[in-house]
Amino acid sequence: MSAVSLWDLPSIRADGPGHRIGRTVGELEEIERRAFDEAYAKGHEAGHAAGLAAGTAAAQLRMQPRLAEIERQVESLQGMLASLSRPFQEFDLEVQEQLVQLALSIARHLVRRELRIEPAQVIAIIRETVGLLPAAARDVRVHLHPQDAALVREKLASPGVEPAWTLLEDPVMSRGGCRVTTQTAQIDARLETRIQAVAGALLGGEEREDAARPIRGASLHAAADVSPGAPPGAPEDPSRPAESS
Repeated sequence: MSAVSLWDLPSIRADGPGHRIGRTVGELEEIERRAFDEAYAKGHEAGHAAGLAAGTAAAQLRMQPRLAEIERQVESLQGMLASLSRPFQEFDLEVQEQLVQLALSIARHLVRRELRIEPAQVIAIIRETVGLLPAAARDVRVHLHPQDAALVREKLASPGVEPAWTLLEDPVMSRGGCRVTTQTAQIDARLETRIQAVAGALLGGEEREDAARPIRGASLHAAADVSPGAPPGAPEDPSRPAESS
């Protein structure tokens, strides 16, 4: 019995091997947890970016028909607005034309009234028209309405004074105007021509089917069409407009 000894349990203190094994497991668990968190975060970020790109592409694909429809509606609206503006522009041009015609009609009446009150005004028109000729012009002929021709002869009749030009009566001419011809040129100072000159000025020089040829001056008093003339004795132009006195 003396050879038998008692067996003691091993010490299980904090600094024993078992504690060291526990710390290692905890560290491994912490590393695993951190790795999982990082992988989750990266996966979430990548998934979010991929999902955002896919969602954006899908939204754009769905919106394309709608955007095309909106563009068509905008173009249609622009076309309607343009078509609405054209009548106003045409209306403005029509009103402008009517105002010009009204002004010309008033001008005609004023000229005729002036001639009735002061018939000698035609003499001033003749002098201004003849003044457009070169100083060396010869064989000057002045074509007038018969009543204007008689008035000019009466006003300018002076004993012993030879007139500088020859008066020719033309019943087709309207009163208040004249046409001067030489061997090399002619000047159209008819009332119609002078009124057309005013029309050209009022219309801003725009071409019109019924407008006169290029003229010198724009006043009713002095505007005249200067062009090469026919030699003396040539037949009169039958197309000249006639106007009753």
